[in-house]
Amino acid sequence: MIWRGFASVLLLLLGIPAAVFACTCSQSAPGKCAVLPQDGVVFLGTVTGISAVPQASAASESADTPAGSPDSLADGSSAPVFRYRFRVQERFAGPVSATIDVFTGGDDGDCGYRFKDGAEYLVFTHEGADGRLYSTICDGTRPAADARALLPQLRAMRQGQHVASVFGMIRRVDRPFLDAPDAPDPPLAHVSIHLRSRWDRFETGTNSEGVYSLYDVHAGTYTLSARVSPHIELTAHSSANGLQPFQLQAGACYEYDVDALPTGEIRGSVIGPDSKPLPLASVELYRAGSYSAGRPGLWSFQGSKGTFDFDHIGRGRYILVFNRTNNLNPNSPFRRTFYPGVADLVEAKPIVLKEGERRLNLKLKLSEGLPTRHLRVRVKWTGSRPLGTVTVMAQADHGDNPAARLVAPGIYEFTLLEDSRYTISAWQDLIPQHLASRRGTSGCGVPARLDTEPVTLAAAGAPGQITLTFPSLGCGKIARSE
Repeated sequence: MIWRGFASVLLLLLGIPAAVFACTCSQSAPGKCAVLPQDGVVFLGTVTGISAVPQASAASESADTPAGSPDSLADGSSAPVFRYRFRVQERFAGPVSATIDVFTGGDDGDCGYRFKDGAEYLVFTHEGADGRLYSTICDGTRPAADARALLPQLRAMRQGQHVASVFGMIRRVDRPFLDAPDAPDPPLAHVSIHLRSRWDRFETGTNSEGVYSLYDVHAGTYTLSARVSPHIELTAHSSANGLQPFQLQAGACYEYDVDALPTGEIRGSVIGPDSKPLPLASVELYRAGSYSAGRPGLWSFQGSKGTFDFDHIGRGRYILVFNRTNNLNPNSPFRRTFYPGVADLVEAKPIVLKEGERRLNLKLKLSEGLPTRHLRVRVKWTGSRPLGTVTVMAQADHGDNPAARLVAPGIYEFTLLEDSRYTISAWQDLIPQHLASRRGTSGCGVPARLDTEPVTLAAAGAPGQITLTFPSLGCGKIARSE
């Protein structure tokens, strides 16, 4: 069995969850356990050196590299490639070696894995057509701390010993942007684990590292549960759908990691000077002491319902901010404001949340906003209106672009900043095949899109209403769209 095939099979059969960035990794239900081959390379090691592979070298070799390899892009161009040198602590498959070089892409789109110098990893590799060993985020490679449940099973496979049917880790997890950078997720130690199907019941517990293992589980559909605090909600790793049933084949070895999410919640409204919730607003949440105008926080959006909501928030002290980047946004024309309604971070009031607490009626109050003006845009057609979707856009010369509001058929409204110039335009995406068939003529060319002539409005003295006119298609009778 070749290593590329084995890498895919092993990951699918172990049920290793695939990370996803700009690329997509395939996932599969748990199948039968695989056996570690002698021609593959799997090891536990520490990064001791990082170097970029010269583009000329990568480009010259990419001609022999199949599509989808880390140094080949869909458009035929070469992506950056990096060489990582590892000091091997433990080998699971492949030749014995004190050091190993592993290659991976440097772009998100090619699924490259970004190793850190001095860090320890469990590394799965596959051999490229150029003979080099590659590793991607789809291969199952992960930091050693995230492999605490898998490592004992790989050792058992290597030694021909019994492998667990279902195993994994349970860890307390904070929402992204709220956890400490590079801090490991704390395990839930000595927690009782239950695995149930219609006919079978299995029970075990996590060790001091939050690892559990269940052996000799029969084929069937199972649900996993654990006895945890009522202020914790369990969900499968990297999922928001709770612990879902899964089907297990006979002889499977399935890695099923579980995230323990806090149940706290912060909900509220961004309130304008008129004491009404803004129809469009975004806010960000930070742990107290970690706010930075140049670093994003946990984001939430307030829409027509007039509320924002942050769920699965753990106990702690938090800073809430509206318009962190202080953008000139005509959709929400107000400056950066911290809860409860101050412009300076030192005056911000931390939101204190106890374990499992729900703060549901916070009000972040905004002061007087930026000067604005309103514009009404009417669209019309030369002749009958064809079928198709209309888009009306206002392009700002500085600040954010405003959002159009459809207030009546063919009539749109914008809120614009008073001191900005805007270019207003509209286009309609047509259905050429439909128009040609309705006209009954194949000789009349039908475009895919119609565009109006743009109109530029000055920052001062601009009219409050304009009309944009779509040109005629030029021949035949056009079906009208209501």
